[in-house]
Amino acid sequence: MSRWPVHAWPLQGPPPTARCVVLALDLPAALPRCEARAAVRAAARDYIAMHLGAAPESMALLTQPGSAPRVAGHAIGLSFSHEPGCSLIAVNWDGAVGVDLMRVTLPEDWAAVARDYLGPDAAAQIAAATPAQRAEAFSQAWTRLEAGLKLRGEALREWRTGAAPGGFRCRPLALAAGYVGTLALPA
Repeated sequence: MSRWPVHAWPLQGPPPTARCVVLALDLPAALPRCEARAAVRAAARDYIAMHLGAAPESMALLTQPGSAPRVAGHAIGLSFSHEPGCSLIAVNWDGAVGVDLMRVTLPEDWAAVARDYLGPDAAAQIAAATPAQRAEAFSQAWTRLEAGLKLRGEALREWRTGAAPGGFRCRPLALAAGYVGTLALPA
């Protein structure tokens, strides 16, 4: 499956006709999370205002924990994700969107985490990966889970039989080495 393009904002803008875009902000890894979040919101406002031909100050971003960010007065899908050194903004002009990003990592308790949150199929696929590929397989599966949850506005929960998330499609993101990410869109 091809990777979804990620545009280094503001240096590289997406095509003006793109209906769903992912923007990446290259932020200092030591930047405090609250400052990274503020930079992401400002960049989202700037991009959306530019696309709509409006002043950035006229774009009110509404955010509250546990809910997808919104642009007041517009039905635009937004999703954000942060990792030290990189933050993502997903904008879907046609509706809901979810995005997640993480550094490629394999927690010590990866098998239990995969079993408890990703389910037996994903846990088996990660276990079947070579040790050199296991961290990327785990990270990609985790970002797929998180992006799908953000798309649907759901909180993280343990996996349970018969409750596999559905109703969306995922695409891996084209990111710099050391990072993986997923874009989730309605099916």
